[in-house]
Amino acid sequence: MSLAFAFDDGLTTRWSAAVDAHKRHAHAEWPREAGGLILEDGSYAPLRNIAGEPLTEFETDPAEVEAVSGHRYLAVLHSHCSVEDPATGKVTPPPDCPSGADMEAQIATAVPWGISLCLSTGCADPFWFGDQVPRPPLLGRQFRHGVNDCYSLGRDWHREVAGILIPDFVRDPDWWQPREGQPQLDLYRDGFERAGFRRVERGPEGPLPGDCFLCRVRSPVLNHGGIYIGGGLILHHLAHQLSGRDPAAVWRSKLDFLVRHTDLPDDWRPPA
Repeated sequence: MSLAFAFDDGLTTRWSAAVDAHKRHAHAEWPREAGGLILEDGSYAPLRNIAGEPLTEFETDPAEVEAVSGHRYLAVLHSHCSVEDPATGKVTPPPDCPSGADMEAQIATAVPWGISLCLSTGCADPFWFGDQVPRPPLLGRQFRHGVNDCYSLGRDWHREVAGILIPDFVRDPDWWQPREGQPQLDLYRDGFERAGFRRVERGPEGPLPGDCFLCRVRSPVLNHGGIYIGGGLILHHLAHQLSGRDPAAVWRSKLDFLVRHTDLPDDWRPPA
């Protein structure tokens, strides 16, 4: 039986008029990315895309943002566009998750961001991301990199279950894959201490509730993690799957090492 469910964060409904206006704007601008602001009165204010690569990037002019909104706005919307070849009929779907640049800009503005996926035939309702957006339950989440992935599940578990806030990290899809001419990224290994975690060693009795495992899944570097929640179970979220619980023993052979947040004492146990 599937644990999948339809989670509605409510933002598209709340700002339905602005979302509809944005979708018309984005469709008119396709195949260039387009976007704008949801203003305090709930209306949509389109903005020019001044990015050097407007087919794949979205960038605004700060002076225009100031003129339109006085830097007071409720949310940001922009589109990701398909690439379509009329000669062959080939359609490359738009990226269905935020880029690292999208995540960085969202964190800087500290308001919800929505991304609508646009084809030549029209634009879909946006998906929303950012810490200001209501979060789905921990179990049964649909995967979307940078929005609902293994790291975001770990952040949400620590906040909801342990009362600990850990920072987000900007990350592109498939950031762990080697890229020619660029240094190899190793975000988990380089970032766990900055996020407040320490490496721990456990004996034959195994991990303690709240210990987090880090491992590699078809990757040269650590690119997956989860939480031991007790009872022989881990909570994690693999790509293209729903978030869920698995037997810890299944993942023991894949484990690189365990970490634990420094604010979580070893004698901590989840609330009943």
